Amino acid sequence: MEGNTYAALRIKYMKKLLSKVGIDPARLEMYNLSAAMGPRWAEICEEFTERISKLGPSPIWLAGCKRNKRSD
Repeated sequence: MEGNTYAALRIKYMKKLLSKVGIDPARLEMYNLSAAMGPRWAEICEEFTERISKLGPSPIWLAGCKRNKRSD
């Protein structure tokens, strides 16, 4: 099995785990790009940043904020 194929399987597995713990699996993505695909990499970064912004703060981050407020 090629490294990128193995990595894709791990991403698929991690997305299932994220879903089980209440985190949107859209927060994790894998792309196969060559070093010559700089412009495409920039597009992907912009699209992913927009997607994450629409999802809002991570539930884990929010839980940590609530915990910190209680300890203040």
